[in-house]
Amino acid sequence: MESKIRVILVEDNRDLRESLAEFLNLSGHDAAGVGSGLEFYRVLAESSFSIAVVDLGLPDQCGYVLVEYIRKNTAMGVIILTARGTVEDRIVGYDSGADLYMVKPVDGRELASAIANLAARLGNRVPKGGVTPASDTWRLVRQSWRLLPPAGPAILLTAKEMQFMESLALEAGAAVRRDTLLVALGYRDDEYANRAMDSLVRRLRRKVEEVASVHPPIKTVHAVGYCFSAPIVVS
Repeated sequence: MESKIRVILVEDNRDLRESLAEFLNLSGHDAAGVGSGLEFYRVLAESSFSIAVVDLGLPDQCGYVLVEYIRKNTAMGVIILTARGTVEDRIVGYDSGADLYMVKPVDGRELASAIANLAARLGNRVPKGGVTPASDTWRLVRQSWRLLPPAGPAILLTAKEMQFMESLALEAGAAVRRDTLLVALGYRDDEYANRAMDSLVRRLRRKVEEVASVHPPIKTVHAVGYCFSAPIVVS
């Protein structure tokens, strides 16, 4: 008897997630759904899947970053399923590691067929055992204002540091413009405010290095702003 293809749906719209999972299960697949990047990592630590279907607009992590994580750290095939349909979005999706890029709304039959064909091309391979989050995954905890590195102690953030980090984390892997960050920090867009933000970043980098003994992946993007270059989830 042919084994079912195990599928994980990463989609924050609950109704869509549940309806797609139900359709895929009725089509002969074995589908489960999660609503965020953090849920994905938790489930993946305990279970294995052949195919991941990923929405880009997740509440706690940039979908492109999640796709890149899956490509680098698992044997799964990856299908992006999103409302973003521009050529630029598709290019970034494929560069992140997606095997297929599908634009909503999608017919369930097409998705089921795409999953079956992708699994066949990949040999329906499923890694043995679960997969733990990548060693370079960071966590930002809203409730306690803490930044957790992949290893080492948590870093307690100030209010401004938390606002800055949250802005970067929600666009992880992408550059966030200086004017966007200034608004998030409650600063005016002037020379003094820009210097204040740069000072905040220097202090934050130094704090992370002193507390956790790791170099924070907060990168300066020339003429644009800043980005967080490592995988990060917000909880």
